[in-house]
Amino acid sequence: MQAIGKVNLLSISSRIRQTMRRAGFRCAESFRGRGKPHRSIEEYARSTIDWLFRAQAATSDGGVAESYNVVSRSWNPSYPETTGYIVCSLLRAESLHLKEPEILRDAVVKMGDWLLSTQMECGAFPGGHIGIARKHPTVFNTGQILKGLTDLIDRGLDRDGQFAGCAARAAHWLREVQEPTGEWRRGRSPLTQGTVHSYDIRTAWALARYGRCVSDDAAILAGIRNAAWLCSLADAAAWFPHMSFRPDDAPLTHTVAYTVQGLLEIGFLAGRSEFEEIAMAAASRMKDLQDPHTGALPGRIAPGYRRASSWSSTTGNAQMSIIWFRLAEVTGDESWRKSALHSNLFNCSLQELDMDHPDDGRRGGLRGSFPGHLGYGRYWYMNWTHKFHLDALLAQMGMSIH
Repeated sequence: MQAIGKVNLLSISSRIRQTMRRAGFRCAESFRGRGKPHRSIEEYARSTIDWLFRAQAATSDGGVAESYNVVSRSWNPSYPETTGYIVCSLLRAESLHLKEPEILRDAVVKMGDWLLSTQMECGAFPGGHIGIARKHPTVFNTGQILKGLTDLIDRGLDRDGQFAGCAARAAHWLREVQEPTGEWRRGRSPLTQGTVHSYDIRTAWALARYGRCVSDDAAILAGIRNAAWLCSLADAAAWFPHMSFRPDDAPLTHTVAYTVQGLLEIGFLAGRSEFEEIAMAAASRMKDLQDPHTGALPGRIAPGYRRASSWSSTTGNAQMSIIWFRLAEVTGDESWRKSALHSNLFNCSLQELDMDHPDDGRRGGLRGSFPGHLGYGRYWYMNWTHKFHLDALLAQMGMSIH
């Protein structure tokens, strides 16, 4: 049995090396020396925007391709959920003139027009990318699309009221399926497991933002109810249960950040200091996990804010950077900004700006994890990684999340 196990291990190791070579990754990637990029922040941001534009151009429907697979060298279909919140990032970048404003607006309106076509009769949006045979109305995805629709409305880009109508139906459905106690048990994604998810607080934030934009008090109150429910679950260390896609897994930094940001922003929007305090405590515990040399965070976090992986999630790094920049902005405490800058430096050191490469999915792109053969989004360049990386870079350039 030992000999067979050794042969199998060698075979697996060989397959990993072959896959890494096809992906263009080095077979022995190290954290040593990371966190030292050599370009301007504007170059990184502009290249990220260009990557998102190529991801949109790779589809024929106006949505943004979910991801690029570096092994098969192919783009995946459009993803409604992430297309929704990519709208927010591109609109935020407009005033910095990293790309012509007219081109940015044309791109996000096309995204919005495509999102209209994906809404279900009940008002929800489906989980998963386009092409999944059975459509499941999904709370989290609907919330992220509502964020994009809200920004399109707020920026005066709703030419004929269709975005407003679509957003109103989505918000109504979210309130309709919410439990009286504030959580969502219906509308679960077909790609996840579990009866409730703490990271749905990001949908609650979307509802509250929508309510503030269109003066819908019911939407704001629905967001606050979910935040109150979430806070009732927090332990003394500001740890929340149900943050993982699957109950038996340690949560990804990605979903921990979803949870912390949603609660923090509802606290700011509603003036609820108890929400802000718990979210700040969680953000501080995450800051304690940052590698002092590279700026990277572990890709998974165990209960009590303990490291649960040897790899780092670029998506999660960017999301925590956004939160830390926001806290620096609100509190004036520069220690938050220092951690955010360190996180951005690590991610920028992985962004492939030096590639004069015909492969559109790699050029200017950012992998999902490091080392590239481990963890969340391995061998993928995901559109939401680039969305959050752009948001983090914009925050570094002084652009508030608002």
